[in-house]
Amino acid sequence: MESVFDSLLDFTGGAMPQPERKLGTWPIFVIAVSAMTPLTVVAGALPLGYGQVGEKGIPVAYMLVAAVLGIFAVGLAAMARHVPNSGAFYAYAAIGISRPLGVGTAFVALLAYNAMQIGLYGAFGVAAHHALAIFGIEISWIILALIGWAVIAVLGRIDIDLNARILTVLVCAEVLIVLIFDAVMIGNPAGGTVTFDTLNPALIASAGGVSLLVAAIAGMVGFEAPLVYAAEARDPRRTIARAIGFTLIVAAFLYGGTAWAMSVVAGPDQIVAIAGNHLNDLFFFLPEPYLPSVIIDLGRIFFATSLFAAMLAFHHTVARYVLTVAREGVLPPALAVTRQGVPVAASLAQSALALVALLIFAIGAWNPTTDLFFFGTVSGGLGVLILMTIASVAVVRFFRRTPSSEIRWRRSIAPWISTVFLWIVLLITVAFFGDLLGSDNLAKVWSPTLSFLLVLILGIVWGKKLRTEKPEVYAVIGTGHPPLARGESAPPTVIDTAPFHSTREEGDPTTEAAETVRKSEEQNAEPGQSTEAGLGVGERAPSERRAGTASVVDNRIENPVAEGGIAPGERVKPKPSPRPRTPRPRKTASENGTPGTAPRVPRSRPAADDNGQVGSGSAGPGTPGVQRRTPRPRAPRAPEQTPATESDTPDDSR
Repeated sequence: MESVFDSLLDFTGGAMPQPERKLGTWPIFVIAVSAMTPLTVVAGALPLGYGQVGEKGIPVAYMLVAAVLGIFAVGLAAMARHVPNSGAFYAYAAIGISRPLGVGTAFVALLAYNAMQIGLYGAFGVAAHHALAIFGIEISWIILALIGWAVIAVLGRIDIDLNARILTVLVCAEVLIVLIFDAVMIGNPAGGTVTFDTLNPALIASAGGVSLLVAAIAGMVGFEAPLVYAAEARDPRRTIARAIGFTLIVAAFLYGGTAWAMSVVAGPDQIVAIAGNHLNDLFFFLPEPYLPSVIIDLGRIFFATSLFAAMLAFHHTVARYVLTVAREGVLPPALAVTRQGVPVAASLAQSALALVALLIFAIGAWNPTTDLFFFGTVSGGLGVLILMTIASVAVVRFFRRTPSSEIRWRRSIAPWISTVFLWIVLLITVAFFGDLLGSDNLAKVWSPTLSFLLVLILGIVWGKKLRTEKPEVYAVIGTGHPPLARGESAPPTVIDTAPFHSTREEGDPTTEAAETVRKSEEQNAEPGQSTEAGLGVGERAPSERRAGTASVVDNRIENPVAEGGIAPGERVKPKPSPRPRTPRPRKTASENGTPGTAPRVPRSRPAADDNGQVGSGSAGPGTPGVQRRTPRPRAPRAPEQTPATESDTPDDSR
C-alpha cells in the first residue's frame, strides 16, 4: 500500500515517468493472439456461423477479412511509427482528426473493451464448469467466474513480461490443440476425398455472405492489441508492424483453415446440418471418432484456458487505455498511478467494474452464455469496428496533413482502401445488427449502437470543455504526456522514428538528405562548435526546428519533407554555414627589389582599341606593375549557328 501511495505522490509532485521500451515482437504477438482467443473462435464462433447463419463460405470470409485488415494495419503501423502512444485508436483520432473527437474515441474504446472483457467471464465460467465435470467436480459457473476474476485482478498488477510468459504457455497449448484437430479432420475426409468447395469466393457474394464478413471481423477483434504497446516496444517502427502481421497470418490460417477442415470431415453438403445440431460442441464432435477421449478432454480444458488468456489480455488493454487517458488529465489523475511501469490504479478500476457486472448477472440469474458472453462480445465487437472506422479516417487525414517519408502505399493507398471497406461493413452491421444477435427486441438490438453514440458525443463535449477550462490538459491530448506546467510548451505529437543510424532502405531521399546535411555540417564546423545543427557548445537542440515541421528523434535536422524542405525523391543540396572570407595576400616585388605584398586586383577583360581589336593596357591608376590579363581565344562557332562577328575573331598578333 505504501508503494501505491508513493507512486501517487510521484505523480502529483513530479513528472510522470514514461513507459520503458522493453517489449519485443514475441511478447506483443502473444498478447495479440491471446486477445483473439483462437480456440474460442474456432470452438464457439465457427459452429454458429455454419449452424446459425446457414452459410458455407466461412473459410473465405475469414481469409478475406484477414487480408483487408492486413491492408488496414499497413496505415496503422505506419502511423504508430510516428505516434507511439498506448492510447492507439484514441491517439490516432486526436492527432489525425481533432482532440475532442479523440476524447470521444477514448470513451468508445473503454466501453467496447470493457464489454468484451466482462462478457468473456460468462463463457469462461461455463467452459470451466464443463472442464471440471470431466473430473466429477460440479461448481456453479458464477463461482468459477469469480475465481477467474480474482486471479486476473492479481496478475493485472504484475509486470507484463510475467503475464506474457503465462500467455505464451496457454496460447501455444490451444494452438497445438487446434492444429491436431485440424490435421485429424483433414486426414479423414467425408467420402474419402478432400474437397475445396467451401473455399469458393463466390459463396460470400450474397446477403448471407455479408453477414459472414461481420462475424469474421468480430472474430478478428484483438489483432490491433499491439498498437496499445507501441510506447513500450523496443522499436515501434518494426515491432508493431511485425506483431500485427504475424497475428493476422495466424488468424487467417487458424480460423479459415479450421473452418475448411470442418467442411472436409463433415462434407460440404452436410456441414450446415451437422453444425445446426451441435452448436455448442461442433469442434469437439467432428474429430471425436478419430481421437482418444483424453485428447478431446484436453481440448475442452484448453478451451477454458483460452478464455482465461483472452480475459487477461483484454484486461491489460483496458488498463493501458485508462492509464494513457488519465496521464493526460482527461480522466482523474489518480487512475494514472503506476508501480514499476504497471498501471496498478487502472487495473484495479477495471477489476472493480468487472466484479460489479458479475454480481449483477448473478443476482439477476441471467444466462451466462447468451446474455453475458454473446451479447457482451458482439456489442464490444461493434464498438471496436467503430474504432477501426474512425482510425482509418484519422490515418488518411494524418498523412495528408503531416509530411512523412512513408511510401505512398503506406500513407495513401492502403488507408483509403481500408476506409471504404470498413465504412461499408459498419453501415451494414448497424442496419442488420438484430439479425446478428438473433433477436427482435428493439431495446436489445439498438442499445449497443445508441450507447456507443452517446459516449462518443459525451467525449466530444468533454474535449471541447477541456479546451476552454483546462487548456494545459487540452494541449497534450493524444500525446501520452501529463498536463503542461505554467510556461511549458506543448510536447511534440509526431516523431520521426528513423534517425541517421536507422535501418532505412537504400535510396531513401529522407536518409540521403539527412546524411548529406550532417556530413556538410561536420566538415564546415568551426573548432569548439557542435555539429548539432550548428549549435554552439552547451546549447541544446530544440524539440522542433520550426513551426509546421515534424520533430526528429536526434534533433539534428528538420524533417526533410516538411514545409520548406525537399520533396520525396529530390536530393538536397548541402548549405554550409557562411564563413568570413579573408583576402589572400599576393607576393610581388617592391620598388627596391625586396619581396613585399600587394593587394589582390580583380580580374577584368582588356579593353578594345578603336578598331574593335582586343589589346592590352595598363590596369589603371593605383595598381602599378600589374597588367590586365588577355582573354583566352574563343573557339569558332558551328556553321549552322550565327556567324561570328569581327569583334569575336581572335587577334593572331597576340
